[in-house]
Amino acid sequence: MEGWYEIFGREAELPKMLYFECPYEILEKRILGRAKHSGRSDDNVESMKLRFDTFKAETLPTVDFFRGKGKCVEVNTSHERQAVYELVNKSLAQFTDSTLAAQPLTERAEMLLGLRPYPKKTMKNE
Repeated sequence: MEGWYEIFGREAELPKMLYFECPYEILEKRILGRAKHSGRSDDNVESMKLRFDTFKAETLPTVDFFRGKGKCVEVNTSHERQAVYELVNKSLAQFTDSTLAAQPLTERAEMLLGLRPYPKKTMKNE
């Protein structure tokens, strides 16, 4: 918030915040599922707890601030990916060019959204 105020001033109207809410148990299941394929060293329960504690301490107060101002659009992400995508689409509809939103997603966008698997990496023999 201080960064926002520094750039735009305290009198500027706050934008809406898009906040993705998900129960901890579902986050844990998803992160541990991702760990099987990601190769990330931080996809484990200990790192996840640290990230969650950091979120509660550093980010949640900003979310609460936006909630208090009626500027927080909350999206329940505990649903399947396509359902979450539809909720986000609906939440952002008033800010989105409808002709652009009606276009089909690109293959890359589908991969980034988790709607399509990434291509398998192949090892090149040298």
